[in-house]
Amino acid sequence: MPNQLSKSKRRQSLAEHEVVLAALSLIARRENTTVMALLREAARSVVKRRAEIPEDAAILRSVVSRMAPRMPRRFETPAQVARFKRTQREFDSVVLELQLATPAAVQNRNSIVPMSETVRLVDFDAAHATATL
Repeated sequence: MPNQLSKSKRRQSLAEHEVVLAALSLIARRENTTVMALLREAARSVVKRRAEIPEDAAILRSVVSRMAPRMPRRFETPAQVARFKRTQREFDSVVLELQLATPAAVQNRNSIVPMSETVRLVDFDAAHATATL
């Protein structure tokens, strides 16, 4: 008896994959880019499309938020601070690009003081006053 798949399952043949990859390869050459760059672009497009659906967006946000860079308890060197800040900027950039967060939400997550609190500067004028004679 032949091995048959149920109608709900779909098996793509190697020929189908080869056709898609050949087409991508041609497009990449014509656009002077790589196949991997095109695949990344397509993957981001799928995520953006799904982020427009409220139910999917909530699930995607929860998964992506777990991948946010965590600040270490202590930085030993300035290079570690720079690496953390670069990683955080890259993460924020991709989350904004994928429309999984608003700029205000990113700002609130990265800020020491929550947006709901007002910042008060005590003796600001005295600290920055210039002596005039």
